[in-house]
Amino acid sequence: RTRMAPFLALLEGGEGGEAHDELVDFFYYAQLRSQGENTTAPREVSGRVPLSEIPNLMRALGYYPSEAQVSNMVNEVKYSKFTTTGEVLDSVDLPQFIQLYVNHRPIFGVDKPQVEEAFKVLSDAAANQTLNLDGVEGPGSGVGKGGPSFDFASTFNDMSTVDWAELKEKLLTAGESLSDDDLKVCLRALTGSDELPDGPLTAETFIDQVLGFEDYEEDE
Repeated sequence: RTRMAPFLALLEGGEGGEAHDELVDFFYYAQLRSQGENTTAPREVSGRVPLSEIPNLMRALGYYPSEAQVSNMVNEVKYSKFTTTGEVLDSVDLPQFIQLYVNHRPIFGVDKPQVEEAFKVLSDAAANQTLNLDGVEGPGSGVGKGGPSFDFASTFNDMSTVDWAELKEKLLTAGESLSDDDLKVCLRALTGSDELPDGPLTAETFIDQVLGFEDYEEDE
């Protein structure tokens, strides 16, 4: 317990604080999840979760690591005892996970200016590509069917905009891409729908109506 004190102190509110309690809840839920959420078989409360649950736990706590970062975290735990005992671990306990989270979480989370900058980069790239092709600037318009109803018109102003179809293609094909099923799961969790309407999407709309940053209009 003394060994854990420095790590617990770095959680907001310390041991017993809201952040600590939330982390513990997610950790024990991950145990149930790894054994099957709907199973009727007796549960085994081992105090450990499979290493495959590390990315899900991190994301539940608001940290969204890349695949490379996930691999680093998994290997850190997996081979943590290898040099002394030769043991290769396939699971992590709560103290280990707390240390892992404290050591790897970013000091600052993703904020609104970062989202806005990303939209500007994508918008500029799309505009340049369109100009090179046919001299027409800016994303297309029109709202499709089958998704939640967003008020795109009210936010389609001088802010950088990205067409949803183009953004979706980037998410599915560029960098550490998502599978179509994974993207649907994310959208369903955020909006309640598997899809967004076609048409121009501003950073403000994405932040407010998709990501759900409630204080977008407040002064920073």
